[in-house]
Amino acid sequence: MTDSKIKIERTTKIATPSVGIDGINHAVRALRAYKEPATYKDLAKGANLHPVYMSQSLSAARDVGLTESAGKRGLYKLTSDGEEYARFLSYGQESECKELLKRIILNNPLWSEIIRFLRMSKGEARDPLLLVGDIEGKLGKRWSPSMRSGYASAYTSILEFAGLIRVEGGNMVSELELEEKPEKGEKPAGLVPESRAPLPTTLEEYTEFSIADSFKVLIRKDIESLEFFEDQIKEKSIFSPWIAYEKKKLEKEGSGKRDLD
Repeated sequence: MTDSKIKIERTTKIATPSVGIDGINHAVRALRAYKEPATYKDLAKGANLHPVYMSQSLSAARDVGLTESAGKRGLYKLTSDGEEYARFLSYGQESECKELLKRIILNNPLWSEIIRFLRMSKGEARDPLLLVGDIEGKLGKRWSPSMRSGYASAYTSILEFAGLIRVEGGNMVSELELEEKPEKGEKPAGLVPESRAPLPTTLEEYTEFSIADSFKVLIRKDIESLEFFEDQIKEKSIFSPWIAYEKKKLEKEGSGKRDLD
């Protein structure tokens, strides 16, 4: 069994805005002023902006959940969140806009892979192109250098405005924790090992098992974590061959290191 056989899912729905927060705000303001569903051509003329830029801005606003299709191809309207965001914009309430956008993104399935990347790199300075590369791979795309640069700029702009990252020397630093636990009450005893090694900060430190459109499981690449997970699953589970393979691989790697020593 190879790593390619283990990782059998390819995510196909991820937000890919080509313009940043300024474009999104232009689109939202223009739609609010128009007072009815409109096309990018309608809005570009009224806002005195290039039609291509307005089209990209409407798409980016849709990616973050502020606009949606009005039932006809190319026709847009504000979502309920978009209406609220537009109202905050019109009154110059930037902090309210930021908080609303943060909440929307954290709950938007199109941003789940992006949020996962940020959680894995909490506190670490990362080149935005690493995020773009991660998304490009998951989508199975091959973007040109200029497209990658454009996406990197857009993600940085949107995520910084929403307070999900800060920017240092051109790098993005995630402000998100590795895991959030919104559930009320404590977790039942026995579900978490009493002592744990420091959590990894990169996806490469995890092994992954996934089935398209169903689920994805990430486990830290160490024997303790694998055996803990193994104890939680039923005998002859679909996870069993995967866990056995990963344990054997780790044991071989450990043996190889000892031989070198």
